[in-house]
Amino acid sequence: MGIESLRHKSILIMASVRWHNASASYALLLAKGLEKHGMRVSFFGIPHSPIIKEAQMAGLQVYDEIDLMDKNPIKYLKNIKKLRQIVNKDYIDMLHPHISRDHTFAYLSTLGRSIPIIRTRTDSIPPKNNPINRFFYVNSAKQYIISAGYMLPVLKDMGIEERSISIVPPEINYKIFSNYHPKTNLKKELGIPQNKIVISFIGRLDKIKGVEYFIDSYSFLRNRDKFHFIISGEEINLTAEYLRKAADHQKIENISFLGRVDDVREILSITDIGVIPSVGSEAICRIALEMLSFGIPIIGSNVNSIPEIISEFDGVVVNSGEPEEIADAIEKLSNVVEYNKTKNNIRSKIENRNPDKFITSYLDIYSKVFDQY
Repeated sequence: MGIESLRHKSILIMASVRWHNASASYALLLAKGLEKHGMRVSFFGIPHSPIIKEAQMAGLQVYDEIDLMDKNPIKYLKNIKKLRQIVNKDYIDMLHPHISRDHTFAYLSTLGRSIPIIRTRTDSIPPKNNPINRFFYVNSAKQYIISAGYMLPVLKDMGIEERSISIVPPEINYKIFSNYHPKTNLKKELGIPQNKIVISFIGRLDKIKGVEYFIDSYSFLRNRDKFHFIISGEEINLTAEYLRKAADHQKIENISFLGRVDDVREILSITDIGVIPSVGSEAICRIALEMLSFGIPIIGSNVNSIPEIISEFDGVVVNSGEPEEIADAIEKLSNVVEYNKTKNNIRSKIENRNPDKFITSYLDIYSKVFDQY
């Protein structure tokens, strides 16, 4: 089946998550891209969730009357019936879950039906490797898509043949970032002198994100006075107040806490070096892509997809949980020659990243699945 023939097919993208995380963003990026290419696309998720609201704002057909977070077994059986009715009524040709709960629900809702399932897996936590789950993985989906190569051995251990696994990293429209013009002078508002090198951590305030190691790295810097740290993110398992006390303990005066911002580009526009010190998570690492779109050199831990993303762009990979290594990397990248070389390499490569490549990869996979099914 050629890609043109896919315009007659209807795909249901499924992402039942309560918050707008990287997996949800990946699913919505795919849905919007497919629709742009002329496919019939609809989006399934938890009622009133942030990603459902974004899908509605994007003009997508949305199904949000089924809440898979509800564990009531009677309701679950009724929800299976509801999804089967949706599939029949709207002539849906393929279900494409991105979350484990959606995958199970899609499989149970299509038992006995000739409707293929494709599963995109962007979870950082590997699936349970037991006989029942291995049987489910082998028999429930026709194709698996992963966002990074480090996940490949995990799925192969589940019994999935390599020919049934595709790696499709998320793409980003760098022009949305590179063409950004800030409305205010954030550096001036924060009282950061123009000659300071701004080092930013942007992510949820959570131990798994390694933000404490970022703060600890300050004490290992040899030329501390030339740097200014920025920490921005929503409070999850850590509070800004707790981190401020940690910074005070290190006697860090040149640091700013911004909380969660609506537009991350405001911070990126004044950032010289980005630090992603995570000790877990990062199946996609959206912030790394956003930093690269701004031409920002990155220091990232050796966790999950981070090395795959930043190595191509001369990013410095450090061992997770090692603040001294972060400090050494900051010193290295702040060298004028090294900094300019890295920045020029990012700019030359990021401009060649075509966002359409992401969608084309999926269209090729869909075409092959429909041919084989």
